[in-house]
Amino acid sequence: MRAIVTGASKGIGKATAIMLAERGHKVVAASRSRAKWMDGHADIDFIACDVTDYKSVKSMIDEAEQLMGGYDTLINNAGLGYFDPLAEGQIEHWHSTINTNVNGLLNCIHVSLPKLIATKGQIINLGSVASHQVFANSGVYCASKWAVLAISESIKIELGGKVRVTTISPGAVNTEFIDNTENQELLDEMKPYFASSMDPNSVATQIVHAAETPKEVVLNEIIVRPSGM
Repeated sequence: MRAIVTGASKGIGKATAIMLAERGHKVVAASRSRAKWMDGHADIDFIACDVTDYKSVKSMIDEAEQLMGGYDTLINNAGLGYFDPLAEGQIEHWHSTINTNVNGLLNCIHVSLPKLIATKGQIINLGSVASHQVFANSGVYCASKWAVLAISESIKIELGGKVRVTTISPGAVNTEFIDNTENQELLDEMKPYFASSMDPNSVATQIVHAAETPKEVVLNEIIVRPSGM
């Protein structure tokens, strides 16, 4: 497998890139900046990329193709979110959420899709349980993840047999995701919940499982939640 993983500097993306490399796959880890952990993984190539910038995405995917001699798997992991009541939400946060979670994913798909069709490759999109349920104080984030699921479904409907697509929809994961929230009351309330939730490796295991599924099989969606929650 020759995989591109976006949002790979930390959290689920980092865990996925490392797990794939350890299993012998070629990996390009893409993120806006290089993380220190990457220096200890010579078998993982890093390419700087801002997924919200189409030219940056095009450059990253072209370079990834050269480094790996092609690619067959795109893992759209880059994402962010903010917790805030709608009436108190900041428009900059709303736009940033949509630009990263939806437009960023679309940029990556648009650039890579012709090659993935030609090679009968696969796309793995990071959705969320929020792709199925709207939660208070995260309406725009939920909307962005419903869009991710809809995009995956459209690929399945239009390109079934040509490109495999999987949506990975995790519940709460113990990452830095929550730290974007500036609402201190909500941050104090939610931090313990996220801290006691799933390890990023638990989600990465499901991503790798989907990626390594035989070509005659496709897992359309995996929903993974913390046990007991």
